[in-house]
Amino acid sequence: MSALPPLSAPNASVKPANRTRGCLVLLGLILVIVGVVAAAVLLPDDASDEAGTLQVGECFQNTGTTKDPKVDKLGCTDSRASYKVLKTVKGGVSGTLECADVKGATGSLTQIGTESFVVCFADNKR
Repeated sequence: MSALPPLSAPNASVKPANRTRGCLVLLGLILVIVGVVAAAVLLPDDASDEAGTLQVGECFQNTGTTKDPKVDKLGCTDSRASYKVLKTVKGGVSGTLECADVKGATGSLTQIGTESFVVCFADNKR
């Protein structure tokens, strides 16, 4: 029988400078991942969604759902323009409260976050 070679210390061939560099690379990757996650959470989901830019008197259609609306601003004479804006509230947090006193309002859009707003609207009567 032949003798086994002697065991060496784990990672004996890795120098301390290489370990430090590896740790810095790992830390850099972690920071990049955290940055991407933060951007995904804080930035708007859909840059084409125009709900935050609506003004009183403008019209729009909702191409999304009631729970996840996607607003497309349109001219009020456009046959696809289903709704007309009656009131907008920058910094508003509740469509129910903000639109309660708006005569003719049939619904509201609310966004809460870094740029909160409420849009009170009615059906567009062309």
